[in-house]
Amino acid sequence: MESVQFIDLTTTSTVALFLVGFVGGMVSGFIGSGGAFVLTPAMMTMGVPAIVAVASNMAHKFPKALVGAYKRNKYGQVDVKLGVVMGIFAEVGVIIGKHVMVHIRETFGTVGTNLYVSFVFVVVLAIVGGLVLRDGMAEKRGLAETQKPPTNELTPLARWVRSIRVPGTMLHVKIIDAHVSFLVLIPLGIATGMLAATIAVGGFIGVPSMMYFIGLPALMASATELVIAFVMGLGGSILYALDGSVDIRLSMIILAGSLFGIQIGAIGTTYVKDYVVKFVMAAIMLLVLASRFFYIPGYLSDLRLIPALEKGTIKTLNAVGDGTLGFALLFGAVMILQALYRGIREHRQTTEAMETATLTPALASVGLVGQLSPFGRFERFLLASDGSEFSAAAVREGTNMAKRCGSHMHVMSLVASGAEYGGLGESILKQEIAMASAHLDDIKGQAGAAGVACETHVVHGQVVDREILSMAEKLTADLIVMGRRGRRGLARMMLGQATANVIGRANCNVLVVPRAAHIEGRHIVLATDGSRYADAAALTAGELARRCNTPVTVVSVVNPEDAAGRRADTEQIVNRVVKHLANEGVKVEGRVLEGRADACIIEVAQEKNADLIVVGSHGRTGLERILVGSTTERILNGTSCAVFVVKGG
Repeated sequence: MESVQFIDLTTTSTVALFLVGFVGGMVSGFIGSGGAFVLTPAMMTMGVPAIVAVASNMAHKFPKALVGAYKRNKYGQVDVKLGVVMGIFAEVGVIIGKHVMVHIRETFGTVGTNLYVSFVFVVVLAIVGGLVLRDGMAEKRGLAETQKPPTNELTPLARWVRSIRVPGTMLHVKIIDAHVSFLVLIPLGIATGMLAATIAVGGFIGVPSMMYFIGLPALMASATELVIAFVMGLGGSILYALDGSVDIRLSMIILAGSLFGIQIGAIGTTYVKDYVVKFVMAAIMLLVLASRFFYIPGYLSDLRLIPALEKGTIKTLNAVGDGTLGFALLFGAVMILQALYRGIREHRQTTEAMETATLTPALASVGLVGQLSPFGRFERFLLASDGSEFSAAAVREGTNMAKRCGSHMHVMSLVASGAEYGGLGESILKQEIAMASAHLDDIKGQAGAAGVACETHVVHGQVVDREILSMAEKLTADLIVMGRRGRRGLARMMLGQATANVIGRANCNVLVVPRAAHIEGRHIVLATDGSRYADAAALTAGELARRCNTPVTVVSVVNPEDAAGRRADTEQIVNRVVKHLANEGVKVEGRVLEGRADACIIEVAQEKNADLIVVGSHGRTGLERILVGSTTERILNGTSCAVFVVKGG
């Protein structure tokens, strides 16, 4: 029996592994699928035995799966019970797959496992990559049709599976309100686990099986698969570790790289069409397939399964395989970074155009920076609601503000859809569309009763924040109104992901309304630090104060460590804003405080019984600023009153 050999880690190989993890993370974030199909071949190319590459990859994946499942469960996308049951059966598949791998290693050595894993990669990536490419081409040809509601019929296979009734085996899948026999789940879970134990990418079976056998929408299937990945990944990592096949060094290095890369990849998707994402995914898969294919003749020769090849021939084939994999990684990185660059450039052009706006006389008199269009008017509101308790306050307060400002209100709700949803869901999609329409009709009725003109939009898409931003741009909205997405436990310290992304990337102002907030015009707290973003916030606060006849407290905070040198400058900043607001007829006072900015601002809001905090945002896209400024984000997380985040400047 051949023992497992771990590779030596040098500075060069460590950096290379980190970069591989980084690119794998970018690919994962960009295509919305695990990047393990890139990472395992990349580690093998670096000389890592196949069984070690698979085991180490599995060990690095399950913690990420846990975090992802937890986050997506907060949005109601995960069926935990189905995920755990499938995960248990998948664990059986992992045990089987692991024994197969160990048996091959004991019989044929490292070369045998390398051949086995490479062959499975070639077959699986050929099937999956081909299907993704076909879908991407179909979506590009019929791009207009992809915006229509998906069909409302279950696949014949899903109808047949749901018709199976075996007493004592029925599992209620709550997320689709259907019953499925776990006898059907057994082979699906085992197949998922066996593939995961072989190439560390069980989702290639797990997600499609839940979609087409059970009838889950793709969004819910991909989210529930994270639970499966955690359960089988944890067990599989332990099993492989007991066999001595997990190189924890590799796991930690690629995990560190992927945590950075996945953020950039996710941002990149906001700048490209869905079919482009699929083209990139298919291209990377097929290139990785080709890279593994060139290694197979050498493995067959070493095992004497074909006539022996010259060492020079094997070396040449391996070099071609290495080059193909390198090109695949480079291609993925370039496509994603190009999308980011394009988005940053377009955002800068928009910002520069905004900054050329004419200064108002009152603004110029006190030296404030001019603000672009989204603030000067309140003509069009975009209200985003998912019908949950977290958006109820946003609906109420958005309608009230639209009434005060005489604004036209647009309300949108998202129904998950996309090209891969075709053929899914009479019992799922029809319900979702009907529920969304009924919810929007109710809001329209409330708006009509309040005398507010209102239009509703049922939007079909996959990523909430992306669809909100797209709709805001299409409508040239002046204000986006949305809930904060409250959470419990430790997660309440984090702003809801969709809300944070909208704040960070929107070109217009954003009103965030926690579920306990009531905007009654009692008091406005304006936070300022003298920046152009804060100056833009001062304009907005002044306009709101005039419309609602509301007093304003201008607050600026200095660090106690440099209070002596900064206090005079800060007082000058506050006095400048106070003077401007007073000239506009606003009842206003100013305060300069010492301490942590968010804590002081929230304390003043509580003292004044304020119902609105107005802040500026360093809202930029891409690598300049991914989400909101840290102080703004902490204010949003720490207060129960509404927060008006002003963009531009």
